Amino acid sequence: MPHDQAEARVAAAIAAGGHLVTDQHAPAWWTLADAEGNEADVATWMGRD
Repeated sequence: MPHDQAEARVAAAIAAGGHLVTDQHAPAWWTLADAEGNEADVATWMGRD
């Protein structure tokens, strides 16, 4: 995903009821989870070698 859209996608997922599991690797990726605990990553090319 384009790096300039990632934070907006994370915010939208949280607004829809998800929660942030970790942003330890941002801006390369954020790990989110839904109410049932299913995890998903929002990933970009930033911060990767």
